[in-house]
Amino acid sequence: MQANRNLSRNIAWMKRRGFTLLEVMMVLLILSVFSVVAIQGLHRGKDKAGAQGLAFVISEEMRRVRQEAIARRRPTAFCLPTDGGNSPITRSYYVMDGEFQPRIVRSRNFKSEFAGANIFVGEWNLSSGAWSGTPLEVTGSKWSSFDFTNWVPSSSAARNDNCFVFLPDGTVRTNGIKSFDNRYHLLVSAGSTATGGRTSARLTGAGESFTISVSPVGGISLTSGILNENGSVRAQGNYATTVNFSAPRPVTVPLLDPDPLPGNPALFPKPNPANLPSTTPAPDALITKDQYVSLHMEAKSDSGEQLFCAWKIAAPIPDDADGVQSPGAFSLKGDASSGASGAGGRMEWDQNLQGGVGAWKTDWQWRPPIKAVAGKVYTLQCEVQNVNGGTPKVEIRRFEIRPPGRILFQSNRANPGPGIYTMDESGQRERIYLPGFIEPSATVDGQRIVCVNATNGDLILHTPLDPTNNMTLFTGQARLPSISPNGNLVAFYRDAGGGALQLCVMKAGQGATPVDVPGAPPPPMPLDVVKLSWSDDGRTLYYPNLEHLASRELPLMPGGQPSVTSGAFNPAVLSSFGGGCNISSSTTVSGVLIVTDNYNSYDPWITRGGSNELYLSVGDEDASVERNPRGGQFMVTHRALTNPDRQLHIVDYPGTRRGALTSQGSNFHPVWTK
Repeated sequence: MQANRNLSRNIAWMKRRGFTLLEVMMVLLILSVFSVVAIQGLHRGKDKAGAQGLAFVISEEMRRVRQEAIARRRPTAFCLPTDGGNSPITRSYYVMDGEFQPRIVRSRNFKSEFAGANIFVGEWNLSSGAWSGTPLEVTGSKWSSFDFTNWVPSSSAARNDNCFVFLPDGTVRTNGIKSFDNRYHLLVSAGSTATGGRTSARLTGAGESFTISVSPVGGISLTSGILNENGSVRAQGNYATTVNFSAPRPVTVPLLDPDPLPGNPALFPKPNPANLPSTTPAPDALITKDQYVSLHMEAKSDSGEQLFCAWKIAAPIPDDADGVQSPGAFSLKGDASSGASGAGGRMEWDQNLQGGVGAWKTDWQWRPPIKAVAGKVYTLQCEVQNVNGGTPKVEIRRFEIRPPGRILFQSNRANPGPGIYTMDESGQRERIYLPGFIEPSATVDGQRIVCVNATNGDLILHTPLDPTNNMTLFTGQARLPSISPNGNLVAFYRDAGGGALQLCVMKAGQGATPVDVPGAPPPPMPLDVVKLSWSDDGRTLYYPNLEHLASRELPLMPGGQPSVTSGAFNPAVLSSFGGGCNISSSTTVSGVLIVTDNYNSYDPWITRGGSNELYLSVGDEDASVERNPRGGQFMVTHRALTNPDRQLHIVDYPGTRRGALTSQGSNFHPVWTK
C-alpha cells in the first residue's frame, strides 16, 4: 500500500515537472524488475533457511543418538521412514534403542516446519569416485559382529527404512545404505526429486541443499551444498514435495518374564558332576572355605528390556565354627536403584553370545564364611528380573564345604613334560607343582613329600612349608619311594647293578644311609602300577613278594635308623588271588589292605584276612589305589583297553564308580593329603 502511494506521488511530481508518458512507463518498468528480484531473493533466503534449519536439527539429533548409545551401553538407531521402502525422500524420523528387539522411543514429523524442506538418502552423480554398497566397518571394534537383521524384530518397519545404528563404542552400522569417500551421506534440501525406491534411489533435482556425512566411527559433519556433486543437479530454488507419510509413533513393549539360558547359572571352577557325593540332594559343587566360586549367569528377554540379577544365601544358613549364621561374602551387593524388587545388579549385554543374537550376562563371586564347617551345605539363590521387577526366574545352587586337602600325582604330559601336579579333591584348580619330578609320596598332612628327579634319579625330600630346606636323601637311581605316615622313614627301590632293583629303607634325614631289606624280591613290572605301603602306625612296610604280599616290621634303633633284621617278617600276609598272580600295590585302610591283582588285568580289592571283601575297579585296568585319609572315597588309576593313557578316578565306598578327575596325558601314583 505504501509503495502505491509513493508511486502516485512520483507520477504527480513528474506531471508537474512535465515528464512525458514514455518516461513514466520506463520508470514503472524499472520498478517492476526491482520488485521481482527482491521477491525472488526473499523466497531463496526462506528456502535456504528452511533446509539449513532442518539440516541442523537432523545432525544434532544424530549426535544425540550416538551419545545415548555410548552412555546407555546399548545400540540406538536413527531411522528415516521410507513408506515401506518405496520413497527415499522423507520429512520425519524416529529413534529406536535396545540391546535386542529395540522399541521406538521417540519420533518427529516436519510437515509444518522448515518451509517444506525434506531429507533424501540415496545416490547422486559424483564429480569423482563412486558409490559403494560394502558396509563400512571399524577394525578392532568389539561390536564388529553386530547384525542388524538379528537386532530388529522380523515384523519391524525399520527393516525397510534407512537406519543408522550407533553402537556402545560410538561406531555406526547401517542396513545397506550406500557410501562414498568412506562415509555415509544424507541430503537435506528445500525440496528434492528422485527415482527408485530405498535400495535404488537416485537424486534428479534438489533445492537449496546441505549434506550431512557420517563416518564409520560415528563422526557427524554438516556441509553446505551437495557434496562432490558433478553439476548435473541444480542445487537451488524450491522443489515441491509430495511426501505425506509420517514416522511411526513410540510404542510400549509389554515386559515379559526373563528366562535364563540353558546351562545357566554356570559355576567356575567348573565342577565335575561325576565326582560329587552321592547324597540326596547332591551338591552342585564342592569348595573349601578358602576358595572363591564364580557365578556366571546368562539370560534373555523376548521383549528386549534391561535385566537384573541378584544372588543371595537362602535359608536356613548353616552355623559356622562359632555358631554364627554367616552368609559368606558376595563380590556384588546389588543395585538398589535398578527398580527390580530384588535390588539386583544390572546385567551386561553381550552381542557375541548365542551365535551373535546376543544375551544378558553377569558374573558374581562368592566366598564361604571364614569359619565354615566341613560338611555344611550352603544354598545360593539367583533371581533374574526385568526392569519393572516382574516375576523373578529363580535358580538354586548348593555348595558343600570340603575340608582343605590336595591331591598330588605324576603326569607324563608332552608340555612341559613329566612332572608332579596338584589339584583339589574335586579335581579343580589343577596345575603343575614340581616340574621334572616323578613318583610322589607324602605324609597325610602333606608337609613332607618324597619324589624322584626324572633326570638323574636322585631321591628328594621336599618340604612345602620351607622349600629352601629341600634335601637330597639318595644320589643314584631311586624308584617308587614311599614315606611313612609320620615322615620318619622312606622306603624305595635302588639300582643294585645290572638292571636289578633292591628294596631298601632309610631315615628321612640328612646324611642317612639306606639299608637293604633282605629277602625282598624285585618289584613286578610295570613299575607304573607298583606301590609300596606302610601301616597306619608306620611300623610295618608292605611290598610285593612274587605272587603275594609281604610285610616286615621295622623297629627303630637308637638315632632313628630302621632295623631290618630284628622285626617280624611275613612273606605271605595275603594270597587272595590264585595261580600266578602278582600283588602290585597296597594301601592300608584302618588295618585292612587294598591289593591289586595284575594277572591278565588289574583288579583292586579291599581284602581282609585273605578274602576279597570289596571290588573297587572302574573297569578294564586299574591300579595304584589311594584312599582318602578322611575316609569314604578311593582314587584309582584307570586305563581303558582302547587308550594307553591312565586317568585318575574316584570310587565311593562301597564301590560306587565316579567320573575322572583328570582328562589329559597319562597319570600315575596319586597321593591324597589333608
